[in-house]
Amino acid sequence: MKYHVDTFVLDVQARTLSADDNCQNIRPKTLEVLLYLANRAGDIISKQELLDCIWDDVNVDDGVIFQSIREIRKLFGHSEIILNFPRKGYQFTAQFEPINHNQQDKLSGLATPSLLKYYIAAILLICLTLLTILFSNEDTADVNFDQSILVLPIKNSIPYGENDWIYLGAMEQLIAKLKGFPNSIFIYQGTYIPNLMHTAGLDRKFSSNDVAKIFNVSGATLIVEAEILGYVSDYKLVYKFHVENDVKQGVILDTSINAALVTLSKKLADFINQPLKKSKYKPINEFNDALFAEAMISYESDWHTSISFFESYLSLNPDSVIAMIYLSKLYLWDNQTEKAADLLDRSANILIEEPLEVANIQLLKGRISAKKQDFNQALQFYKQVNNITDKQQDWFLKASVAEEQGLVYLKQKRLNKSLESFTNALSAYQIIKSQIGINSTRLHLAEVLLLQGNIEQAKENYIMAKGSIKNIKLEFLYSMLEQYKIKFENRLD
Repeated sequence: MKYHVDTFVLDVQARTLSADDNCQNIRPKTLEVLLYLANRAGDIISKQELLDCIWDDVNVDDGVIFQSIREIRKLFGHSEIILNFPRKGYQFTAQFEPINHNQQDKLSGLATPSLLKYYIAAILLICLTLLTILFSNEDTADVNFDQSILVLPIKNSIPYGENDWIYLGAMEQLIAKLKGFPNSIFIYQGTYIPNLMHTAGLDRKFSSNDVAKIFNVSGATLIVEAEILGYVSDYKLVYKFHVENDVKQGVILDTSINAALVTLSKKLADFINQPLKKSKYKPINEFNDALFAEAMISYESDWHTSISFFESYLSLNPDSVIAMIYLSKLYLWDNQTEKAADLLDRSANILIEEPLEVANIQLLKGRISAKKQDFNQALQFYKQVNNITDKQQDWFLKASVAEEQGLVYLKQKRLNKSLESFTNALSAYQIIKSQIGINSTRLHLAEVLLLQGNIEQAKENYIMAKGSIKNIKLEFLYSMLEQYKIKFENRLD
């Protein structure tokens, strides 16, 4: 059986989608999803219904749906073929009708060389326009998380012993347990949270009233705040689940900290009405070390003190890759570029099994190369990061490397490539709703568009960024906004 799908012909038996002489093969499961949605075009079909009807014979999570939706959009060349309604489902938007034999014969007769030439030209023009708009950003087209959860460092109020590890160590343990949520739930990695705390101006003694600042800079939809009190075998974990304009709070009593965290993860699963499977994700061991915890605590407020702590930690634990990453970042922020380069060179002698640690190291090496004006070398490092994030789906890292690529291309005056990279960065930041990333990237986009002579779009991005930075009070971007204000305001009037 064959069908018209807009200007395409779908051959179910051959499992192909054709337009002119371009024929694409379709995976069996992806074809089933396409047919299921197309036969009910206009209806919103839930993810659970798709899982129950298409994958009724196997136990899978909704990641398989994301993959099939992404493949369908890629086949048709644009994301609007299937719309995503958060927490509701997917809607097929194209016309879908069977082709009878008379129609096929008529179509064949119309395909004269003269008409075909103009038809192909029109299709190519449409495709080029779509590609220009989307910048081939296939990976982000169908990603829309139902929830994004951020776990704050867990406050330690145990009145004895050396329990500084709890602040970040217990946070990491809880994050590890939450990795058992479906793929539609985004969990912030612990390595990003201290920087978010610093950006929001929160110190170790933050209060519940300060949580609104984290909402502003992170874009999280749910923030977990917790505090551990009590004594050995008699612990009390006080928790709060912060959502927009509401807070749910409670208390967990248990004989061990780990057991209390397990209970907290289950309560959170009940709160958001999502299944929670056992996670294979392992927390970073360093966060359970008191000296590392001190380094991270200082990292939030006093970079020079944090550098001293990290240097001491690395003298005792020379193979700690995560400590190398943090200390290298601090060196770069403190303009100690050579120290950062030397430290990262040491990582070459360590067997690193975690891909995201490798990606972070390559990203930092790229930043160092860019600082040294070795742009080609920087782009090589960024390419290696992209190869890793294509498989690991770390949206912070995807956004960060795309933004860094955009800056390098901008310095090289390769404006089209710069525009493409910044557009990809903006898409990734929007997925995780990072207000800092979204608005810094909009300012970069405004500069590129201005240099290209696209005044209206440049003005639009600048005004959007300026308004968000002022309204949300993104103090971290105030100095950057002032720099761009000097560049733009006279030229964009």
